[in-house]
Amino acid sequence: MAKKRLVAGNWKMYMADAAEARKFAVGLRRRTRGFSGVEVFLAPPLPFIADIAKALESSPIEVGAQIISAHEDAPHTGEVSGRMLKGAGASFVIVGHSERRASGETNDVVRASLERAVEAGLTPVLCVGEREREADGEHFAFIEAQLSSALNNFPKNLLKKLVVAYEPVWAIGKSSVGAMKAPELEEMVIFVRKTLTDLLDRKAALNIRVLYGGSVEPGNASELLAAGVNGFLVGHASADLNSFVQIIQACK
Repeated sequence: MAKKRLVAGNWKMYMADAAEARKFAVGLRRRTRGFSGVEVFLAPPLPFIADIAKALESSPIEVGAQIISAHEDAPHTGEVSGRMLKGAGASFVIVGHSERRASGETNDVVRASLERAVEAGLTPVLCVGEREREADGEHFAFIEAQLSSALNNFPKNLLKKLVVAYEPVWAIGKSSVGAMKAPELEEMVIFVRKTLTDLLDRKAALNIRVLYGGSVEPGNASELLAAGVNGFLVGHASADLNSFVQIIQACK
């Protein structure tokens, strides 16, 4: 299993002011200096990537993107390629976030986006998660289908940096009270790893860090870690410096 835990902050549109974003990045760099045993990713909005990457230059904090184009060729207005992201200073990209899927990204689009991320040399953070939990366990088949469509027949040697983020849609955007409970999360982590083992192999599956996303806050981070995740994909709390630092500290 991967040695270092990972905390990835997804700013979404919470951080809308460039000066505020730079100030946050500088503060995060200062307050996490000397932290060991945990890696930190930060995904600002696209217009801020280059500026935040510069502010965090030579620090261990990696900067990435919230989206990547699924297209290989050029004539697609408004799309952003992996090469563009790399040029702006990104080293990772979130793929298949539930909010993007809700906006129309199909499993096929997510697979193509994953391919573009790997081709560009970006670390992909692949998101999967059910919209609601079913009493008959149908949500397990839903997660399996998302993982299978993204990873089936994908060359294992190209997935060495892959991160999987399990984010149950029903738990996103709430307080810690609405987050998944540790026993349920532990069950899902075991299922995700089993599915990854079936799709790849045991060695490859154990090398993939599995994160949890869904109302992660300082007050529930330690409890959720005990469920066997390798860290978190943090939404709203990642735009609050104190909260984000406390979550990172919980993963040290």
